[in-house]
Amino acid sequence: MSNLQKHEENEKQDISLAQKISSLINKIKIDEYEIYISNSIDNEIEIFEGEVESLSYSNSKGIGIRIIKDKKIGYAYSTSFEENKINDCIKKAILNSKVTASEEINGLPVINEFRYREKSDIEKFLYNENFFKASIEDKIEIAKNLEKTAKSKDSRISGVDSLNYSDNFSEITLLNSNGFEGSYKNTSCFLFLNIISKEKNDTSTGFSFAYERDPQKLDIEKIAGEAVKKSVMLLGSKKIKSGSADIVMDSLVASQFLGIIASSLTADNVQKGKSLFKNKIGEKIFRKDIDIFDNGIMRDGFFSRPFDAEGVNKGNTQIFENGILKTYLYDCYTARRNKTLSTGNAVRASYKSTPAVGVSNFFIKTSSKNNISDLFKKLDTGFYITDIIGLHSGANPITGDMSVGAKGLWIKKGCPDFPVSEVTIATDILSFCKNIEDTGNDLKFYPSGGFIGSPSLIVKDITISGI
Repeated sequence: MSNLQKHEENEKQDISLAQKISSLINKIKIDEYEIYISNSIDNEIEIFEGEVESLSYSNSKGIGIRIIKDKKIGYAYSTSFEENKINDCIKKAILNSKVTASEEINGLPVINEFRYREKSDIEKFLYNENFFKASIEDKIEIAKNLEKTAKSKDSRISGVDSLNYSDNFSEITLLNSNGFEGSYKNTSCFLFLNIISKEKNDTSTGFSFAYERDPQKLDIEKIAGEAVKKSVMLLGSKKIKSGSADIVMDSLVASQFLGIIASSLTADNVQKGKSLFKNKIGEKIFRKDIDIFDNGIMRDGFFSRPFDAEGVNKGNTQIFENGILKTYLYDCYTARRNKTLSTGNAVRASYKSTPAVGVSNFFIKTSSKNNISDLFKKLDTGFYITDIIGLHSGANPITGDMSVGAKGLWIKKGCPDFPVSEVTIATDILSFCKNIEDTGNDLKFYPSGGFIGSPSLIVKDITISGI
């Protein structure tokens, strides 16, 4: 039996299990129920100096049961599939509902609450059978080869700060009392390298990474080349005087900043007053005509799914159109509070948790033809930022204030002049959005509470603290 056949059989078994649990719940007087089954396999490998420093494997499966009775929600989960344990789980969910608040808008989704009525075909792009053709030895060899390749690219490479390989296979099955029944399989693998370079008494680091659905497709040459280039280009870095300057943000740096904006656009944060975008629908937030999407069915998106964590169809949601904020991201509960439709943005950390609002593949769409050199030429002087430190501790999504460490290259007369380190840049989210002047053609995605993508950006008038 092939791996595909095995997992198709497991999928059928999970659907049968969900139907069995459904029949048990139907014997009890409740209003609505939902059954969520998750099966996950994870591998993690860490390499140091050509040897395996750590290796871990986990295989977890569990059931989450959400029930609604008298507009009160109860939740419980179990890792046992014995009938008596499942019955206990059902009883605990009912018991938990008795201590939660009753709200008229509590309830499972129905199709007329979906923004996207048509189902996508994204499911067939999420799973790659070749994922299981790579043995653990193959994966170790991939990681070791990355280290060898990186060290061979430049004599100034002195070692590896971190080199990690991780992968995941997951199967999700969801069934609810409103007639929804669905399942999908997903594979992903991630390879990360942070390399150290040294010249005289100066050291520097540079990182790169890649995502794929098949380990054998990970491009070792590209990862190594990018990490080495980022590291050695910063050797001999200088400090600069404090002041303000125009900056060019590397695409991965820009993606990290965009992740802070994305988290502020979930409807639960807006409704709780934890977002500076509250009451800003219809306002022009970006001076430039920027379009931003949250696309839950993007073929190459590693947060793509056919349906969200409560069974709502996912789609391609335009958040900003020509710089104007058009919508927030919703699950069913927050959509009902705003008297609108769910965008299919319910997410779960695992079977142990209930749905919450989250982002999927959130990105700036660009039609720019500017490469990074073209962006440099648009500046007389400026700061090209290749890496930042402390973004999540230095950014407040409620007030919008951001202050982070940065390093990169100083730009003079449109060309890189010298490397810069030990500086801090400060701005606020709304000013950052207003001051984006131009975009590049190098859209890249960064994993940050979703799959967040941005091209390189020119941002005007950023405060820089140096010496």
